[in-house]
Amino acid sequence: MKRRGFLGATAGTLATAACGPSTPPPPAIAFVGPDPERSHHLREGTWREGPVHETIHTDVAIVGGGVAGSAAAWRLRRAGLADLHLFELEDEVGGTARGGELPRSRHPLGAHYLPTPPPDCPALERLLTDLGVILGRDAHGRPEYAPSAIAAAPLERHFGRGRWYEGLYPAAGETAEEAAQWARWHAHLRALDGRRGGDGKPLFAIPVARSSAELRHLDAVSFAQHLDELELRSERLRWALDYACRDDYGCTLAQTSAFAGLHHFLARGLEETRGGFLLTWPEGNARLVRGMLERADLGARLHRGAAVVAVDPHAGELRVHCPGDGRRLRVHARSILWAAPRFVLGRLLVGPDPLPVGALTYAPWLVASVEVRNAPRGVGARLAWDNVPLAGSSLGYVVATHGETADERQPGAVLTYYEPLCGDGPAELAAQRQRLLAGDRSHWADHVISALAAMHPGIASEISEVAITRWGHAMIRPVPGLLFGENLALASAPIGRLRPCAADVAGLPLFEEAFYKGSRAALAALADLGRAAPDALADEIFI
Repeated sequence: MKRRGFLGATAGTLATAACGPSTPPPPAIAFVGPDPERSHHLREGTWREGPVHETIHTDVAIVGGGVAGSAAAWRLRRAGLADLHLFELEDEVGGTARGGELPRSRHPLGAHYLPTPPPDCPALERLLTDLGVILGRDAHGRPEYAPSAIAAAPLERHFGRGRWYEGLYPAAGETAEEAAQWARWHAHLRALDGRRGGDGKPLFAIPVARSSAELRHLDAVSFAQHLDELELRSERLRWALDYACRDDYGCTLAQTSAFAGLHHFLARGLEETRGGFLLTWPEGNARLVRGMLERADLGARLHRGAAVVAVDPHAGELRVHCPGDGRRLRVHARSILWAAPRFVLGRLLVGPDPLPVGALTYAPWLVASVEVRNAPRGVGARLAWDNVPLAGSSLGYVVATHGETADERQPGAVLTYYEPLCGDGPAELAAQRQRLLAGDRSHWADHVISALAAMHPGIASEISEVAITRWGHAMIRPVPGLLFGENLALASAPIGRLRPCAADVAGLPLFEEAFYKGSRAALAALADLGRAAPDALADEIFI
């Protein structure tokens, strides 16, 4: 959102001041991203009834323009299918990988990076090649990535005891026993790294459904319990692992399954041995979604601001309401790819949903991008791409402008703040969601500025813009028992002509999972239509 799109508001008690000759004006504040009112209309069914203005017949209808829906469109168009339509509830595509724009720079509204894929993900490598992220291969056949897409060093630092330290493990002042536990944890990871189970499959794989059955029993216990069993109780170690779970899954150690926790560290290979990179852009993964949809070239078949309000999966029929102009569409599709959150489908189905209500739980998130007139510094380690406090509930901030080259650099920076609102169960999560949506712009601006000021005293006077995004159901929570349990199997099962394919039915809220679910659903739709994908990627193992 550009400056002219911001609504006038004060920044609240922390950011307002009498504007004199030496006092900067208060920052402009806006809510950006998903519109909660549209979701409420879907929940209440207020858009369900009304006259139909147009009927569309198509081979494939995709519902949801996030990573999974965009991947499905890219895959279908790559196979030569032209007769498809994509329907996105919001006015902008991207889902939780959306991006925005402040006067200084583009920035993410959600997902902001992608690790380079391991060697057994050729379809993902093909996508990155199509998008110009992979430029070629070296003499050993390894991908060569565009330098502009690789996150620049320094990558990470953490803040505690009044100063900044390199990396994300708080080693300063650790005891010999704490250091020994950190070493034992890494020995545990090395013992599992690259191993295959008795069934020949990797212990931890991408997509997760390709993982061996050998350690799937760890999904039944929490990550915290697993650490107890390993007698790893160091608070420093547990903070670092809890941070990883909150960052990837919006869950604490006690809320994350042990399998999901280990998957974070091992599915792509250990960081110290895999030799990969983090891929990022100022707007985060919005760059990848935009690239997929540009190559899909849907034109008028991409329907933004189009709310699917009823679904008959056996008849292959969708009812669509366009709140912008009031039009209503009836869509008949030979195949429906449901790339929107799975819990929404249960509210729209004509007929019963086999998935029990509340079977999947989702983490709410607060994300805010803040433009500052001067880039922050701090005592100790220098400004990094990812900057994390030891204290508090936030994950800190990433610097959207961190990768700028010398000739691109301008004064100031854009900092994107992340905070998962963790809860132990449906009631706590509902309360966190209500809290998130009840706070006004000034409230959340104050909240974010307060968290930033704890790391950078005086930063409030440097802030010129605050763009706040509220994600009520940002990501699926891989709680104990989810990944290989009955509920996830029900969530991902086809219903009539409809196939759920968003990341939530994979169980892990990762770009790779959404990409593979969308790609796999596209291949299944082609099979339903009696068409084969005309390239080698059709032979890749998709789960």
